[in-house]
Amino acid sequence: MGSFAVAPANPFQDVPAGKLDGLDNLLAQFRADSDPNRTDLLVGVYKTDEGKAYVLPSVKEAKARIFNDPDWHHEYRPFALGSPRYRELSTKLFFGADHRLLREKRIVSTQTLGASGGCHAGAVLLKNHYGPWKRRGNPEIFLPKETWLNHPFVFESAGIKTSLLPYFNKKTNIFDFEAFKLAVTDTPPESVILLQSGAQNPTGCDPSPEQWRELALVFSQRGHLAFFDAAYPGFASGDLDTDLEGVRLFAELEIPLVFVSTYGKSFGLYSERVGILSVVVPNEDVGKRIEVQLRLLARAESGAPPDFGARIVETILSDDVLERQWREEVYDMASRLKARRLALREGLEQLYTPGNWRHVTDQNGMFSYVGLSVEQVVLLRSKYHVYLQDSGRISIAGLNNFNIQHTIRSISAVVKATTSEDG
Repeated sequence: MGSFAVAPANPFQDVPAGKLDGLDNLLAQFRADSDPNRTDLLVGVYKTDEGKAYVLPSVKEAKARIFNDPDWHHEYRPFALGSPRYRELSTKLFFGADHRLLREKRIVSTQTLGASGGCHAGAVLLKNHYGPWKRRGNPEIFLPKETWLNHPFVFESAGIKTSLLPYFNKKTNIFDFEAFKLAVTDTPPESVILLQSGAQNPTGCDPSPEQWRELALVFSQRGHLAFFDAAYPGFASGDLDTDLEGVRLFAELEIPLVFVSTYGKSFGLYSERVGILSVVVPNEDVGKRIEVQLRLLARAESGAPPDFGARIVETILSDDVLERQWREEVYDMASRLKARRLALREGLEQLYTPGNWRHVTDQNGMFSYVGLSVEQVVLLRSKYHVYLQDSGRISIAGLNNFNIQHTIRSISAVVKATTSEDG
């Protein structure tokens, strides 16, 4: 009996204490800040011009229809991959309703827990089954140096090495296409390279249509696999089809492709964690085998996919009138983001802020690399209570009628205070 009184060995003795990542730390600082002018430009969540949470009217209507359905329930749904209707509607939305790969049954899809879950499921699928990685014995994915901060964590947590490619020119604050294209050309054949389809997080800089064509040619020649993360479809141009032209070009050219998207942003369903993972396959037989593996992954990662967010999406995309309304709402959100960019740029210019601020309106989407140094970002937080990441990424979506003038004055003051007279 005495042996049972002995304290057991610590089974977690090798777990490091660790610390919160940079974004979590900054959010904690913001919440603890009691200054009335504190401004949150950290997280990419679209807010109204009044700084309120925005629920799309089309989403409100879809929820009303669901709640009024007497047969709607919370029991498990019978499909590990998500409902066939949800997957069909999603692939048609993202690849185009008349895409030949759909007719040839060469796009295999599964519902995911947002884009993060989609990236993780895609990473595990590739690690287990991507031929070049299996032959080399060293799974490695190439990411733009400036990419979503969660990308490296997601892939590294799956046991995949991450390497960085040049993407952004900090002197001009634009996409460094030539450097990126050269780096993509120089990666080993059959590399896996992550791309964002539009409204790139964190820079707001995307390839032009001609640059997408040049990149597609390089991918084709080198045999690379494109891992697309489409988190913000519609937020670059205001039109989802325009923002997805790069993805559809790669698919049409038969470039190996893994595609991930979330409805978090375009439908405002942030906390519902509803996304999609699609894989372009060489033929229907391979597609059936990939689908089996996706089903096993889905069972391992979530058991059964959450239904409510997916049901909202399915309700909207199944109704022509609701879908048109939703597309108009996405266009409106993108237009308002552009208006906030213009107000930010014009405000900085009117205060004669040193530097050229044209890039603020040349970039697009929720985020902007405005060209601030770490020193300037720290000063913004400590003196003016304006919170953004050390990288200088500003969430344009966080600007509103109540904080934009304070933000403009603060940035201008910080830049003037840290810029020498001789430039």
